[in-house]
Amino acid sequence: MHSVTRNTLIVFSLLVAGLSAQNHFDANSDYFERGGFSLVSSGAVTPLEGYRPLPSRTIAVNPQKIIPGAVLYIPQLAGAQLTDGSVHDGYFFAHALMSADGNNELAVYRWQGVKPLPGKVTVYRVYGVMEKAARTRFELSYRVNRPKPVYEMVAGDLDTLLQSRNKKIKSLSERIEYYSARGKGTPYAIYNLGEGADAPIDPDPTIDLARVDCMTFCENTLAMSLADSYKAMYDSLQNIRYKNGTIEYTHRNHYTIADWLPNNSRFLYDATGEIGGNKLKPMTKTIDRPGFYKKAGVPDSIVARAAGRETLTVHYIPTAALKSIIPRLKGGEIVSIVSTFPGIVSAHMGIIVRDEWGNVTFRHASSSKSTHEVTDVRFEDYVDMLSRSKTRVGMIFMRVREHS
Repeated sequence: MHSVTRNTLIVFSLLVAGLSAQNHFDANSDYFERGGFSLVSSGAVTPLEGYRPLPSRTIAVNPQKIIPGAVLYIPQLAGAQLTDGSVHDGYFFAHALMSADGNNELAVYRWQGVKPLPGKVTVYRVYGVMEKAARTRFELSYRVNRPKPVYEMVAGDLDTLLQSRNKKIKSLSERIEYYSARGKGTPYAIYNLGEGADAPIDPDPTIDLARVDCMTFCENTLAMSLADSYKAMYDSLQNIRYKNGTIEYTHRNHYTIADWLPNNSRFLYDATGEIGGNKLKPMTKTIDRPGFYKKAGVPDSIVARAAGRETLTVHYIPTAALKSIIPRLKGGEIVSIVSTFPGIVSAHMGIIVRDEWGNVTFRHASSSKSTHEVTDVRFEDYVDMLSRSKTRVGMIFMRVREHS
């Protein structure tokens, strides 16, 4: 695995200027090796639904080896001369499928290099700056009948979507996977929701589908999964975000594990034990709600009536054990990333997705400056990223009650 610290100073220049030919790993992206593969050129491939194959860019993959939809980097093809006089940068899109029969072959759609493809190559999954730059450069060319993402919808659009899809998708877990996918690409903005324009502490809007942070992404997704109309979704969102649905700053479920999970127990439960078994570790934290409210500017008279300090012990699955529990993940779980920072349990949130080929993905609103949107990361890759953190030490898993 190649891993580097991202520097955001070059993000916009990359997006504007496009990808330049290079035969090295970009210093502002993460690369995860997928192994060695045989490479052939094919005049016909089976594209993923909604995608158009691009010559010399689309690769057909075995979905049990490489997750479909991924941006890939093949260093052996960076700098390859193409017949139109251009130079290839080594980046490809896994937008087509081969049979999942265990072989290690990849097929490039209509390779147009001056030289034939090398027989054996090493393939890397790419995240960060270069993933985003590649998608930005070619999306208009490869997307067909692109479904409108949630962040581009107005109330009427969402109302129509909820009424039609929730009649077809009965499982709440499957709805969570579906609506979280419709949220991919939503721009990241921390603390984007509040109590409305007249609120004395946080006058941000009570709903905003155009921007999300890690928590509001999960809240929006859960609210859409529980509702069959825009109005019902809005009401569900407020009931998810606030204890008893009371829209006040001191009633908001600020703390994921201490507030958000227990106050939503009517349709969520802590599934960490059933997933992690004997791999769990305990952590005890003191949640200082009064101190948090005072820092936010809540008057002492209101703080005195609000929830007080609480010491709680939680159980989480440590990072070192996370890859071993992948077979127990069903998809649709909501994840809390556990932190060693004092006063909080959860440092981040996301959603587990299991695709039709059995691949598990961590979908989240990324605050990384090189991504800064809702994105997918292969679960194993995210665990590897997590293992480099000194303060993020594991995960807590929540599941929906299917008959909520």
